[in-house]
Amino acid sequence: MGNDRQSHSVVLPDPPSLRALRSFAPLLIPFLVLFLVLPGCRKDAKFTEDGGIELDFSRDTVLFDTIFTTVGSVTKRFVARNPHPNAIRVDIALVGGSPSPFRINVDGASGTSFEGVEILGDDSIFIFVEATLDHQNQSNPFVIEDHIRFNTNGTAQEVLLVAWGRDAHFIQPDPSLAIEGLPPFNYIAGGYDENGNQICETVTWTDDLPYVVYGYGVVDSCCTLIIEPGVEVYFHNGGGLWVYHYGQIKANGAPGDPIIFQGDRLEPFYAEVPGQWDRIWLNEGSADLSNEFRHVLIKNALVGIQCENLPWIPDAATSEERLVLQNVRIRNCSAAGILSRNYSIDATNLLVGDCGQYGVALTGGGDYRMEHFTVANYWNYEIRQTPGFYINNVYADINNALQVREVRGEFQNGIVYGANENEFQFEFNNLQPPADLSFAYTLVRTTQGTSGSPYFDAASIFRNQSPGFVDVVARDFRLTASAFARGRATPATFFFESAFDLNEVDRGADGQYDLGCYEYAP
Repeated sequence: MGNDRQSHSVVLPDPPSLRALRSFAPLLIPFLVLFLVLPGCRKDAKFTEDGGIELDFSRDTVLFDTIFTTVGSVTKRFVARNPHPNAIRVDIALVGGSPSPFRINVDGASGTSFEGVEILGDDSIFIFVEATLDHQNQSNPFVIEDHIRFNTNGTAQEVLLVAWGRDAHFIQPDPSLAIEGLPPFNYIAGGYDENGNQICETVTWTDDLPYVVYGYGVVDSCCTLIIEPGVEVYFHNGGGLWVYHYGQIKANGAPGDPIIFQGDRLEPFYAEVPGQWDRIWLNEGSADLSNEFRHVLIKNALVGIQCENLPWIPDAATSEERLVLQNVRIRNCSAAGILSRNYSIDATNLLVGDCGQYGVALTGGGDYRMEHFTVANYWNYEIRQTPGFYINNVYADINNALQVREVRGEFQNGIVYGANENEFQFEFNNLQPPADLSFAYTLVRTTQGTSGSPYFDAASIFRNQSPGFVDVVARDFRLTASAFARGRATPATFFFESAFDLNEVDRGADGQYDLGCYEYAP
């Protein structure tokens, strides 16, 4: 089963649920409409009925790789060209007819068969193809084929249509839950029973089929979402995952069997395109709760993980609920990889790469422990002015009032590097400077002074030394044999026993401990 639920109903005197949030500015969603106008043939064209005329096609196969069942594909096109000097008339038909999962448009007209389509001499027409596949009740990808047949004066030709498909679990927004100012959403876990009582439940996503989320999937208060190893979660444009306050998520993958969060465009072109979906948004909770991500890949979002108090609570304290990141990769986020405000984070074997603004931004109050982390920001879509790693102790609340908070943290065995001269920056309000904040055994690329600062261990902070990544262009942030980062880490740990690196390589096997999320391996 894809969803295992354990639930019960409770009556809460003041339920901290989404139903109470109905007073926010409306969300504006732009739409783009594309109109195509195709020219017709001249009426005075000279037509030939000679046999043996074959059309030239810009492709002999139209491939859709890969699309989810019940979801319409992108539109693909190809060209059918008449190489003869005279005009011709062509009969065109979708061999599978109306039951076919494919749809075609010929010379501006939709249908399954077209008689006497005119093509001038040395001219061509466009054929547009789309596909919508039915559920196949299969856990593995499958392939569907059809053909478009062209008959020109008795000469038959075909273009093959191929679609690779996947069944999936779909989470669609519920219009009855709409709240002004919030994106469309539906409950993954939680909601209300028929008597109006809030449901507290644990929902488990198993690795039987992918999960495709439209809008936001919400884990409500007093609920838990468990995601098992190997699960793939795809978000449609603008979609995301919201763990509401006092809810929790436990996305615990396994070595060789990670959990993946990404956009739902599966064409190879979109494999590394940033900003395809919105974010994973985590709110605050109590000390007996934790949001956990282990052996997880998060890619191509606007923000990878945003953890914070509910923004409409202006004086909220730092969350006691911790975010645990262990063996996590976050990359290609068009804004930030991790955006934290007033939150508590434990991280080890963390890689954050290529973000349009910040790789890691820790703002307001917070309690952070990070070790064996690599922030490598070589974003190259446009000019980036912001550092890869940023930490401060202030923020503007919902009333635009400046909030100054206590920030605590221990950071060690890290690498913060990238394409800019300043990839590491801290800014603290002197009204409440950090009293318990330390950076040690960390390599940083920065123009900001660290000498004499109470936050840096002078003997183990390495400034502006190239780490020695294997291949920055290929985004391979492992270390070379001669890398500066080799042998400069401490084996001491804060909380996780970091016996292995992000690739499950033994740390210290060669007698050295290396900075960053990767240990050198020959």
